[in-house]
Amino acid sequence: MKTRAPNDDDIAALQRLLEQARQEAQQLASALAESWDELTLLYNLAEGLRGILEVDKAVRLALEQVMAVITVEGAGVLLRDESGEWQVRLALCPTDRDRWLHSPLGRAVAVEALRRRRGFIVNDLADHPQWGEVAKTFGVRNLVAVPLNPDGHAPGALLAWNSLTRDAFTAGELKLLSTVAAQTSGVIESAYLFQQLRESFQGFISSFATAVDAKSRWTAGHSHRVTHYALWLGEHIGLERAYLEKVRLAGLLHDVGKIGVPDAVLDKPGRLTDEEFAIIKRHPEEGYRILSPIRQLRGDILDGVLYHHERVDGKGYPFGLVGDEIPFMGRLLAVADGFDAMTSDRPYRAGMPKEKALAILAEGAGTQWDRDLALAFVELMGNRPVLQNLPEEALL
Repeated sequence: MKTRAPNDDDIAALQRLLEQARQEAQQLASALAESWDELTLLYNLAEGLRGILEVDKAVRLALEQVMAVITVEGAGVLLRDESGEWQVRLALCPTDRDRWLHSPLGRAVAVEALRRRRGFIVNDLADHPQWGEVAKTFGVRNLVAVPLNPDGHAPGALLAWNSLTRDAFTAGELKLLSTVAAQTSGVIESAYLFQQLRESFQGFISSFATAVDAKSRWTAGHSHRVTHYALWLGEHIGLERAYLEKVRLAGLLHDVGKIGVPDAVLDKPGRLTDEEFAIIKRHPEEGYRILSPIRQLRGDILDGVLYHHERVDGKGYPFGLVGDEIPFMGRLLAVADGFDAMTSDRPYRAGMPKEKALAILAEGAGTQWDRDLALAFVELMGNRPVLQNLPEEALL
């Protein structure tokens, strides 16, 4: 059978089939790329969010992932607190065009996302009947918004605006943002509940410290002042935030053992006898004994309780440790505790002036106190006041 040569119609039909196949291949490739972006986003976000118990860290990671997979001018998160107030928790935007988030427009978009309980796109924002005029003043052309933690204690919305690759956001980009929001919502709620629990725990610790200090009018407020001094010193030398939280608790609890010291000894106006001083010297170990069953306090916090009366020359108590044998928290609190003891009134003497106390600290640097910590404290206290009694909430 003789084969017919293809005519123009045959060639045109073949070209149409090839073009259709090419378009289908492009669509498949685009779908695969979107799926890959979503899977990569899910993996990176899940890995990053693991173990995070701070709202701000979770929000930052979510926005960084959004900016990594969607080419936009900016992205931000608004959250509503329990009093109903809206707050821009974080915005990532290389220009100043995040100002609209702080305006009623930002709140209106977030409220709308929560009301709908699903994400939405507005690609011609200038034509929007309610938001158009305001959006033009801020230079916001298009946006995508998704609800965040809608049933939690801190609901809000995740927003991205001004696509830089096209004039309109796509359904695929909306899906990616919805994925980010779903992953992040649970972490935000967990972080919020953890923060509430931590604040309750810190409030209890603060009240406990106040009760211990109240045993004697001469020690009232001592633990709170020591905590402030220790935090000032920790910030001055660049300690990380997580360690500063431990400093806060260790400072509040460092004298808990004095709950077992008789009032007559604490309030004695004259010199203590050897027997009375021996009772006083037991308070670090007594505090450690009282607090050691609390697992969350073990380690650095209990080190501060047990070792804050050690001296680097080995003449301290309860163990006579020398130099770096004394855990860092103990050395840090020793400086703060020593300064407050010198500048506070006692039944047998008036508190000394700040300048004299700092001179004693400088002289004792390297013998009674850790040299670097004592000198750093002298430096920072040059232009800071001696603290008086502080309200409990000052440390919460």
